[in-house]
Amino acid sequence: MFSPINYILALTIVGLLSKRKSRKRICFGLALAGFLIFSSPALFNAYSRWYQPRPVTLPANSHYSFGIVAGGFGSVDAEGDGYFNSAADRFLQAVRLYKTGVIDHILISGGNSRDNDKQFREGGWARQQMIQFGVPDSVIFVEDRSAGTRENAINSKKILDSLNAQGPFILISSAFHVPRATKHFEQTGMTIIAYPCNYTEGRGPFKLSDLIPSFNTLLSWPRYVKEGLGRLV
Repeated sequence: MFSPINYILALTIVGLLSKRKSRKRICFGLALAGFLIFSSPALFNAYSRWYQPRPVTLPANSHYSFGIVAGGFGSVDAEGDGYFNSAADRFLQAVRLYKTGVIDHILISGGNSRDNDKQFREGGWARQQMIQFGVPDSVIFVEDRSAGTRENAINSKKILDSLNAQGPFILISSAFHVPRATKHFEQTGMTIIAYPCNYTEGRGPFKLSDLIPSFNTLLSWPRYVKEGLGRLV
């Protein structure tokens, strides 16, 4: 639904099936324009750079009670075992902030709630990984029963309120996810300091190869479309 590929294919099919030449030209023209726009690494990186917040440098000697790390950095394999995926920087940054004394506790917010993976709970798995990294079990809290970011925010607030935790709280997530996550967490009344990480695009220098259409770039748009629509609701 969120992929430009779907609409490019739909326009192409309509153009092929249409008997009117004018409609064919319009459909093929729109499909070609869509392909050139959404397969352009240069345009994708420019949009990513605009959409993503800049990296945050916390004030020297700053100290916070909780770092809230968004789940989604762990996936499950065919055997039901967890593994780190491309969003693992969320995990690393949460551990680093704890290890350097910036945060006292870690709340893992989110996790796997998909029906086909009910036996795997990312929160419990992530807790064990953090313990192996030397983070005490007593400072790790988990919220992993929500169906989306809005529920993550609501349920995280319930946990923090039950602990009488005082904000502001550090919200650690991928740069592309931070704008939407910050909105939902702030809507609960929490004071949030966004800490974007896991920059997978939009930070590198321009290269001539960025002018060459890339199929991989087409596949990268859905998460931004999803995030943009998520901010509207």
